[in-house]
This record gives sequence, structure tokens and C-alpha cells, in this order.
Amino acid sequence: MIKNIFFDFNGTLLNDTKLCFDIESEMLKAENLPTADLEFYLDNFCFPVKKYYELVGFDVSDSNFQRLSNTFFTAYTNRQEKETSLNEGVKRNLEKFKKDGYKLYILSASEENILKLQLEQLGILEYFDAIVACKNVLALGKIDYGKLFIKENKIEPSSTVMIGDTYHDFEVAEALGLKPVLYTKGHNSRKVLEKTNAPIVDSFDEFYEFIKKEN
Repeated sequence: MIKNIFFDFNGTLLNDTKLCFDIESEMLKAENLPTADLEFYLDNFCFPVKKYYELVGFDVSDSNFQRLSNTFFTAYTNRQEKETSLNEGVKRNLEKFKKDGYKLYILSASEENILKLQLEQLGILEYFDAIVACKNVLALGKIDYGKLFIKENKIEPSSTVMIGDTYHDFEVAEALGLKPVLYTKGHNSRKVLEKTNAPIVDSFDEFYEFIKKEN
């Protein structure tokens, strides 16, 4: 029986794909590098972000990657409130999950302080029992701090689902022993998500119905 739900944030709860794509395109232009189209982004975006940056041509040596990360962080922070929104159906389904008694968590590669600010701005912070997020701006992996959180809070993986929007979210769920569900309106294309053979949903209404059927 499903008792716990972990949500990825960027691309899953938050519709920020276009903003991220736009910022990275502007960064490529500033480095005099060719830009890719959105289809390429959706088919190739991955974690760690450093790997994607290297793919599109950025110099990802340690000092330069830090500079690129800071550039992205600053632009994203300045623009996210005006240029992002919740994905359709998120809030009403969070309300339903909470009313039904599920424990709700966020597991995100987003920087923790930015994430909490966004959740407050979006009016959904209250729905979550805990926020598990990155402590810096480098968008490093979620697996290690996810494992630690699950162990410390005695969460039973077999009773837990994780929903995310990328192939990496599938990898994270598998590494944590959670049941993965993938959402198609985020940072990876359906074509990429289908490679996992995990359940796929196109909306949060569909995700709610999926969880109800599982129980």
C-alpha cells in the first residue's frame, strides 16, 4: 500500500522548462557557442548538469563550471517568480493527497533556499512534510541525501512512490528502492522517459488516479 509520495520539483511540480532552456541558450550565446533547439534539450538534458553542459559545448573545468553555475543561479533566481508557474493540476491534487492522509515530500536537485522561497511564492509549502534538497547551487545528485533522509526518517521504500520528469528521476527512484512514475511535461521528452519502462502520466489528475488504483 502506498503511504508516501516523493515529488521532484523542477519540471514536475514547477513548469520551468522554458526558463531553464532560455537561460542556457543565452549562456551559450555569451560564450559564442551554437545553441540547440528545445527538442534537443528535451531529448538530452541530464544529471549531473555538468554532463549536459559538456555535451552542448561549455568548458566544464572546475573553475569555469562554478562560474557557469553562478551565472545560471543568478539569472534563474531573478526571473523564476515571473517566468514560472505550477504545472496544471498540481495544487488541487496535492490537496487531495493530503486529505487522503499521504505523507508528501520533495526530493530535488534544486538549491534548498531557492526551493523554499519558490514553494512559499507558489502557496504549496504547507502540503509537504519535509523538503529534501541540495545545499549548494551546483545541482549535484539526489541519491545520497535521499538515502540519508529515508534512513533517518524510517520511511519504508516499498510503500513509497516517487514522481519525476527526467530519466535521472527514474534512476534516483530505483537507487532508493522507490516505485518510479514519470511525468511528461517537464525537462525530458516522452521518448526519453519511455526508455525506462516505468509508468508514465501526462497530468497530475492522472497521477492521482494512478495512486488510488495502486491502493
